[in-house]
Amino acid sequence: MKFDNEQSVTRKDAIRLLKENWHFTPEREIVPLGECLGRVMFEDVFSKNTIPLVRSSCFDGIAVRSADFSNGLPDTSNWVRGVDYVRADTGDDFPDAFDAVIAIESVVFDGDKVSFIDGFQFDPAKKNVNPSGTIVSKGALLAPAGAKITPEIMASLAMGGISWVPVKRKIKVVFIPTGSELVPPGVAPQRGQNIDTNGLMIKNLLARWGADVTCHTIVKDNKTELEDALKESLEWADMVLINGGSSRGEEDYNSLLLQKLGSFFRHGVKAVPGRPVGMAVIGNKVAINVPGPVGAALLAEHWMLSALINHWYGFPEHIYPTVKAKLTAPMKTRAGFEFLGRVVLNRTEDGYIATPLGRGTKGGMPTQLIQVNAMIIVPADSNGFEEGDIVDAELLTDIELIPYKAS
Repeated sequence: MKFDNEQSVTRKDAIRLLKENWHFTPEREIVPLGECLGRVMFEDVFSKNTIPLVRSSCFDGIAVRSADFSNGLPDTSNWVRGVDYVRADTGDDFPDAFDAVIAIESVVFDGDKVSFIDGFQFDPAKKNVNPSGTIVSKGALLAPAGAKITPEIMASLAMGGISWVPVKRKIKVVFIPTGSELVPPGVAPQRGQNIDTNGLMIKNLLARWGADVTCHTIVKDNKTELEDALKESLEWADMVLINGGSSRGEEDYNSLLLQKLGSFFRHGVKAVPGRPVGMAVIGNKVAINVPGPVGAALLAEHWMLSALINHWYGFPEHIYPTVKAKLTAPMKTRAGFEFLGRVVLNRTEDGYIATPLGRGTKGGMPTQLIQVNAMIIVPADSNGFEEGDIVDAELLTDIELIPYKAS
């Protein structure tokens, strides 16, 4: 489909329009507590338990009757364990006959006989006892609706007596690789052929956002077969990604297909690489025509697909952390288009430096996929950046993994 600058939209508007036109109702499912990490709470969940049920010791020590200390320290020479005192370690319950705990550091043991260290004074106002429900009370909120479940939330649910957790159903995504030139990974490409690598990459990238991704078999550049594959996928999926065929090639049918079926459709974003992306809402499903080149597909995941999956779960768009970096080479963009520049970021004694990578990179695409660890956005309304400019670099990896480079 020919790129129409008048119909194309900014990345920000593309996300806004898709959210406004994609109407869905989240669904509830129940999963075992041990398998809920990373899922999203469907509803508020409250404690069934009260812990401690009655009371417990604040620390390791002995439990005593505070009445025995009403006239100062008692003579403990005839005290009997189990009658005049009991051991009460941190978090322990103890018999109701006792109402106070003395820290183990203040007690001297001689077998079962006890005395107190010199200078010890009993404070009747400090019982050192946790009342019922100090850890958790029945009815207490354990996890709120919309929370992404962390190990800490799992611990909260466990202490509240929850074994099965109500979560939002995972978004179901189908990735359809298209192109008569494609062969599966593991097949040696012949002349005119290329390997389908985007499915493997996108499936695992989207899994980190919580998507359940299924990769369709390769569909050749045939209008009927493409339409059948899309319709079948929409029967199961909440989102369909149809990869390739988004530009102006003789067999680029996919965006035209989305236009034919969609109640909402846009083609093209004012950003490069990846400007021919197509977007549609078909029924209550969303379909995205992801550009075929690996770099463009990767960028579509970076800003669009991640935002749509977050929207499914009720989260805002992901904010990538940034650092200030000095450019080692200029970065330009064409008028009216953002440039999404993938760079190699290094840490030096003087701060961070960013080296743009693009076509002609030694080692080809594998070098880019291995080395690129940050992105720099060149705004559409700018004249670009020059070598030596200090710019914001979005991190694509953990900051501690940015390699050091000697100046």
